Amino acid sequence: MTASTALFSSILNIPTSKISNSHLSFNHIQKKQSFFAPSIPISTSCNSTAISNSLALDHDEEVKRAESILGSKVRVKVPLKVYHVPKVPELDLTGRVGLLKQYVGVHKEKRISANLPYKVEFVAEEISGRGGKPIKFLAHLREDEFEFLD
Repeated sequence: MTASTALFSSILNIPTSKISNSHLSFNHIQKKQSFFAPSIPISTSCNSTAISNSLALDHDEEVKRAESILGSKVRVKVPLKVYHVPKVPELDLTGRVGLLKQYVGVHKEKRISANLPYKVEFVAEEISGRGGKPIKFLAHLREDEFEFLD
């Protein structure tokens, strides 16, 4: 009885005495070369400084563009409702004018995947807050949801 027969019998849960070909051996089986294994060695090194420099350029351009439009007046051009304004259960922002306050697509000098990257401040004149002052609130919008007025 060889080790391969014992292995074979333990896998199939068959007693070794019932195996008629006790001379079976799995030593003759060779691992074939994988179809996906390359026959030519491939270099895995890359120029990481070039990649980081190109990402830094994209990042810098994005930050400069975002800083140039901050403080601009914008108007919401799509039907959009928000539900987080105090004292109002639902507020329609369509046609409202607001001030672009922040671009949140870059955080701590790293690009993040913000779904609604522009933070816009609105003033609800028709809703009075403490001391009779109008309520200010923020909403996060995409670039295709508003138009610039400046």
